[in-house]
Amino acid sequence: MVGMGKIFKISGNFMQNGEWAQPDPSFTGEIFVDDASIFCGYCNELYASHMSEVNKTRFLAGAFAPNGKNGKTGIAFYKMSNDPIQAPLMYVMPDLDNVQSGSWAALGLFGYFEPQGKAKITIEEATYSEDDESRIKSQFEEVDKSINGNDQLLEQVQCCIDILTNAE
Repeated sequence: MVGMGKIFKISGNFMQNGEWAQPDPSFTGEIFVDDASIFCGYCNELYASHMSEVNKTRFLAGAFAPNGKNGKTGIAFYKMSNDPIQAPLMYVMPDLDNVQSGSWAALGLFGYFEPQGKAKITIEEATYSEDDESRIKSQFEEVDKSINGNDQLLEQVQCCIDILTNAE
């Protein structure tokens, strides 16, 4: 079958104020990856906080690409929310085999992602089905493109690839 993508379970965690978020992983979800290694999906936030219900589901858009340092596969993606007070985040892990290589950043007031700390991402390939692809895409389509610059981020997924291919 030409053009069949892949589905992965994705999970991760982030460090804030020198501590890993609890529980670990702090988010889990699913992504659909197309033949160009671009993906979309969603995740559920698992860590305890006083966030709104709408903020517990986040929307993921990004890519896999070989990194510029050793050619190993990395992942970079935007994590967007439908909560207008939750700034978009960016996760970058240039080498999926190196748990130490990950970091996360938050979109700052001046339109740049500002580094926040270490992060780790785990992916695991799941069995592909058209139903799962449709379900993941329809969940992703719920992202509110009118807030937080989400529409602009969705047009800049190529930046995720560039970050990885230029990683040192």
